[in-house]
Amino acid sequence: MLRAVIYARFSSDNQREESITAQVRACTEYCKQKGYVIVKTYTDEARSALTDDRPQFQQMIQDARDGLFDALVIHKLDRFARNRYDSAFYKRELRRAGAKIESVLEHLDDSPESILLESLLEGLAEYYSKNLGREAMKGMKETALQAKHCGGIPPLGLDVGPDRNYIINEHEAKAVRLIFRMYDHGFGYDRIIDELNSFGYRTKRGGPFGKNSLHEILKNEKYIGVYTFNKRQGRTAYGRKNNRRQKPKDEIIRIPGAIPAIIDEDLFNRVQERMIKRKQNLERARQKAKTLFLLSGLVHCGVCGTAYIGNTATNNGTRYGYYECGARDRTRTCTNRRIRKNVLENMVLEEIDQSIFAPGVRPALVKKIIDYYNQLFNQSDDEAKYLEKELKRVRTAIGNLLRLIEQGQVSDALVQQLTRREQEAARLQQDLEKLAARTAINLTRKDVEHYLEGLYEQFKDKENEELIKLLAQQFVAKVTVFEDEIKVDLKIVLVTIGGGGGN
Repeated sequence: MLRAVIYARFSSDNQREESITAQVRACTEYCKQKGYVIVKTYTDEARSALTDDRPQFQQMIQDARDGLFDALVIHKLDRFARNRYDSAFYKRELRRAGAKIESVLEHLDDSPESILLESLLEGLAEYYSKNLGREAMKGMKETALQAKHCGGIPPLGLDVGPDRNYIINEHEAKAVRLIFRMYDHGFGYDRIIDELNSFGYRTKRGGPFGKNSLHEILKNEKYIGVYTFNKRQGRTAYGRKNNRRQKPKDEIIRIPGAIPAIIDEDLFNRVQERMIKRKQNLERARQKAKTLFLLSGLVHCGVCGTAYIGNTATNNGTRYGYYECGARDRTRTCTNRRIRKNVLENMVLEEIDQSIFAPGVRPALVKKIIDYYNQLFNQSDDEAKYLEKELKRVRTAIGNLLRLIEQGQVSDALVQQLTRREQEAARLQQDLEKLAARTAINLTRKDVEHYLEGLYEQFKDKENEELIKLLAQQFVAKVTVFEDEIKVDLKIVLVTIGGGGGN
């Protein structure tokens, strides 16, 4: 019996959640008529088909690659994609996975006429979306030429009045002026965030300030009364988001004096000059010395749980690295301590040396590894018998359900039960295959000793930081920094090849 999935979508223009329900209902009825078993339904809400940035759509493509279904059923072709590049690319991906696409309303087959019709429908869908966007942009430009708010969250310090004109929010405007004044006087982002927090200020969304939010505020011309619209590229030619790229000047609407100003133009210009110089200095510093952090991604804060990040600073002309809680660095919401890079890394490397490579520890470690694998293999026979028994039971149940369906006793409950049983059988079969691969490994003491000795030879080369970083990533499970102690969890990963020995 053919396994099918349903994909439904509505965009954020003139559609509502109810349209997804209608699409799923029509696709379900179509599958019943065809005798397909529905194994899964994917829905993307308020997502445009001009882009593939759709979580459920991407999950569906991955499930197709994993062989979860044989056919994709959609209400109309434009639910799948309104971009010809994406449509061709992802249809090819589905064909490679052995899955076909069927539309409820557009009955297409593999004939030359259907191929031509499908191309025309895809072109019309893309035209519809781009024309709709063009008409919407016309209306937004008319609004922008009147210096009115065109949607989204207004900047900190500004609100939107009933007539959609910008008005000053005096409480937030004090925070904006504080940010500009402090930066103009040479204070860095960390110090400015501390000051904002001390006064209880929050971002427009109600969260703590971060370095990125400060940067956007300091670059925003609206604070000197300049209204801007259509400044950034929304998407690339292939529908991908591209908010960083600026549009040509002749496409940007820029109206000086259209908004009530919060700060004066001289202060704004001084800040822009300081930001440019700061950026140039940072670029020169990066080019001059790139610091390699051996424990990237492994260190976590024992106070708030945030990952520690590597940073650098200069003290009396000497540059040094340190690890710091990400919450303390970005939003100043954690007070856990910083640790010098060399102090923490030397501590962790010493722990690896003493716990894994020390001559007195090695024999006991080898024995533990061998005992672990032997225990694992001893359990495998009983586990395999249990899995085989369960798989036989589930396959029997599937056979009984199929016979009922063949006799005409078809119902939604019966189809759902069959789907669950088939998924259960697939999981059991996968577990059996994993178990077989695991038990095929023949690990000996000599294999483990040879493996550890080879790693130790590499570990001794402390001058090769790139290699030491790779080894640290292999041996360190997690480093947790508390206010008064540091906990290092180590791990042993053995790369093995089924049927052979330890590698």
